Amino acid sequence: KQWYQRRVRGSVGAETVMTGPELKKYIADIRQKSTVYKARRAEMADLRAEVGVLSRTVDILQNQYTDVKHLIAQTEKDKGIAGFTDAQDELEKISSQKGTVDQAKGQILEDMSDMSDKLNEMIAEKKASLAPVIKELRPLRAKCSELEQLHAQKKSEYDSLSARLGSNLHSLEQEVKELRETAQTEESRYHFLMHSKQLLELEQQKVEEELAVYKNPDPAARKQSLREQYNRKILEQDNLGKALRAKQKTVREQHVPNVAQMAMWRDLTTLLTCKTNTLSRLQQKEVETGGENILIL
Repeated sequence: KQWYQRRVRGSVGAETVMTGPELKKYIADIRQKSTVYKARRAEMADLRAEVGVLSRTVDILQNQYTDVKHLIAQTEKDKGIAGFTDAQDELEKISSQKGTVDQAKGQILEDMSDMSDKLNEMIAEKKASLAPVIKELRPLRAKCSELEQLHAQKKSEYDSLSARLGSNLHSLEQEVKELRETAQTEESRYHFLMHSKQLLELEQQKVEEELAVYKNPDPAARKQSLREQYNRKILEQDNLGKALRAKQKTVREQHVPNVAQMAMWRDLTTLLTCKTNTLSRLQQKEVETGGENILIL
């Protein structure tokens, strides 16, 4: 289709668009010509093969002709008419070539005339069939040009707006990120402050309750105050400290006598152990000698 449009543009000098039936007809013509072309190409292959055989035959005949020509030349030389055959062959060759050239010229001129007529007819038919299409196409081309200009203008505006929005979007994203971080920091600080406030409120409540209890004229109620409780605990700890210090003093004072007493007790234990061992040996000896039992303390 594109090749056909290029052919039509070159022939009529304007852009053309084929309709459906024309395109189908054109495709059918192309297929028919393609079939003819394939057949001609096969014939050309056969002719090339035949040309090869004929070329070989020509070479063989040429060699034979050369040998015969040498023989005739030698014979003419012997007879005294050297060059007669060459002159005769030259004249015949020139005459044959002239006839062939004339015939070829005539055929070429006839083929060119037929081809020119066919091309003119084809061009005329295509012009006639494409004239309505070209007429319809002209306003469409003008409209297409306008749309292309409008598209280029809108695309330029879109690109400019997209670039601006992209730049603004980047700055907005950065700002949103910073605001989110700030919001998270402030939220954490808010929770911390609220927790601290609750703790302070609890402490304040305890202080107020303590003051209310402390100001109560009832002695029994005042004893339930933290101040009284802490004072009792402080007093108890002081008493406990005094008792421990007194006990520590007693332990220090009795340390030397107790150490001496422990040494004496160890000596006594050692002495009793020795006596026990001695008694055991004596009893064993009495058993062996048959004597009386003796207890020595």
